[in-house]
Amino acid sequence: MLFQASVVYSYEGRFEADIDTRVEYNDNIFLASGEHDSVTGLILRPTISGIIKERHWSAVLDAALANSTYTDRGLDGNDQFFSLTGQYGGERNIFSLNVTHDLGSNIGSTSTDFGLVGRRVNTKKQSISPQYTRLITERLSLSLTYVYRDVDFEDVDNTTYTPYITEMRIAGVVYALTEKDNLNVNLQDVNYTSKNDLVTYRLITSQVGVNHKFSETLSTNLSIGISRLNSTNLTTQIFDLLGRPLIVTQEIDLETRSSVYNAGLSKALETGTIGGVISRNFSSNSFGGIDRIDRFVLDYDDELSSLWRYDINIRFDDITSKSSSASSLSRSLFFFESKLYYSITKYWNAKVSYRYVLRRFKSDVSDNKAPHSNRVFIELSYNFPSLSTF
Repeated sequence: MLFQASVVYSYEGRFEADIDTRVEYNDNIFLASGEHDSVTGLILRPTISGIIKERHWSAVLDAALANSTYTDRGLDGNDQFFSLTGQYGGERNIFSLNVTHDLGSNIGSTSTDFGLVGRRVNTKKQSISPQYTRLITERLSLSLTYVYRDVDFEDVDNTTYTPYITEMRIAGVVYALTEKDNLNVNLQDVNYTSKNDLVTYRLITSQVGVNHKFSETLSTNLSIGISRLNSTNLTTQIFDLLGRPLIVTQEIDLETRSSVYNAGLSKALETGTIGGVISRNFSSNSFGGIDRIDRFVLDYDDELSSLWRYDINIRFDDITSKSSSASSLSRSLFFFESKLYYSITKYWNAKVSYRYVLRRFKSDVSDNKAPHSNRVFIELSYNFPSLSTF
């Protein structure tokens, strides 16, 4: 007698959608130091998200569109976001792949490039990132990640925005010292090339860190390391030689070494969390180079009741341009943002947020008041019932 056995795995899937309607008031949307007008905007943003998973694999989708209309029509735009992540895992091997398409702008940004160009600039970011994780033992794991990122800017005439490509390779090892302590070792290699071929750099960073849980509610993480930056800047000058133009290209090489670190503390409250992080890291900027960012962040969120929740975020950035020809980009930024959430019904939610931003350039030695911005959001969102569950 012949018997045939088969294993059937069940699938789980869920798709959800919502639509947000947001009214914005901003008294200085680009942090202008001179005269400026306040603007009011209406943003309509539908989103969809979904997940399908089986015993060994899963796929996650996130997509959004946003239509913005302002009293200053030069700020109007249509944004897009799409992210698809797939993951396959066996007993000790996990493979994943993420693809992202993000068509946005510098409007409402909270990045370190915030407020450096006094008009809307559309930004297109596309990336692909495969990752492999190996569970070597119950305590030891290894992960290898590659990230390819392509960044373009539209209508950048009379600005210093510079399209670029970065390739990042990351190797990380995590070892569980005890039930409460994890040891982390990371090595990161970033290659940057501006699309005008004027700036290239390579940044190598190594870090060692420890995560420790003092208790069920209190935990901390600390990592320190060193980085080495090798960059090349090409500058072109045109001289008049006996009535004929003479083009001279000068190559400037720069090598710097610096420390990097990240220290954080998190405390779980009865109905919320509070935490702080202090760090030094490097990040590609939009102007043909890299910034060293010294950052302090404080987060606090809590539930007032089953219907009300609030969140407070404070951030200070001290930013030093390391391989950009415009040294005036070195600056400090202060962010304060508070959000209040209210659950109207099962499907309807409301949010009110206020954000204050202050910026000062390090090259500014005058007594002029640093430019600042006040922004208010009033948002109403509707979460559709699950589109599909299986």
